[in-house]
Amino acid sequence: MSNELRETNGLAILTAEMKEVILASPFIALASVSKKGEPHLIVVGKVKQITDDSHLVFGVYKMEKTRENLAETGCLQVVVVSGKIGYRFTGKAVAQNEEVRFSIQEVAALL
Repeated sequence: MSNELRETNGLAILTAEMKEVILASPFIALASVSKKGEPHLIVVGKVKQITDDSHLVFGVYKMEKTRENLAETGCLQVVVVSGKIGYRFTGKAVAQNEEVRFSIQEVAALL
C-alpha cells in the first residue's frame, strides 16, 4: 500500500505506515476544545481499536473534560509518534458509553 494519503467521503484513509505508527506509539496525545475555544490535552496509553481505514476507538478512563468538550464541539486532534515518524490526525469524535469514537478528516506528518 502506498504511504500517500487518500480521502473518501470527507474522511482520510489511513496508510499501512500510519496504522503501524498508531499501534507502536507508546503514548497518544488527545486534544479537545471547548465551545469557548479552550484546549484540553490528555495522554492515553494506546488506541483500543482501528475499526477501519478512517476511524479510531479509544477506551475511556475518566476523561471528564474531554467528554464534555466532545459533547460541545466534537473536535479532536490525535498525535502519535513512534521512533522518528509521527502524525497529527484531526477530525470529529463522540464519546459513547466507555469509548471515544474518532473519525479522521485530516492528517499531517510530523517530525
